[in-house]
Amino acid sequence: MLEEIADRLGVELFFEPTLVFKDEKDICVIGLYRWIIKGYCPFFDKQTRLCTIHDSKPLACKMYPLLVEMPTNRLMVSAKCEWIRKHGVKLLKRLENKPELIPAVFPGEFEAVKDVLLEFRAIEGIVKEKNLKRVGDLKECKRAYDLDDYITRFG
Repeated sequence: MLEEIADRLGVELFFEPTLVFKDEKDICVIGLYRWIIKGYCPFFDKQTRLCTIHDSKPLACKMYPLLVEMPTNRLMVSAKCEWIRKHGVKLLKRLENKPELIPAVFPGEFEAVKDVLLEFRAIEGIVKEKNLKRVGDLKECKRAYDLDDYITRFG
């Protein structure tokens, strides 16, 4: 979906595989990508300072400034967020000392985090079911497929 919007708008996107698995036939399965943004997000309008795809933005954007470290599930708050910087270190310290406040301070963002974790659990389930082994990168593979493509092709 994000790629379709980018094509329509003439925007170039860059992704890097971050969670790669291999089956017994040395076929790689990419379970997770990292979106590489160089400078500003290509969907950010610098003049209006608004997201141009707000209704269609990916989960990573919906959960920002919350960050989840995978696979540890460690929840963090980004200090790079303008709103966080404006409210300062005091807010970050308070959230660090009382992480149970995070859902109240960031209700929509926390819902997106829960969606991300559910998707990650689904990936883990498929990896376990298919007996896939984690690998460092794509160099160890004969061929590579996105997880969805792999399931479609090989069941």
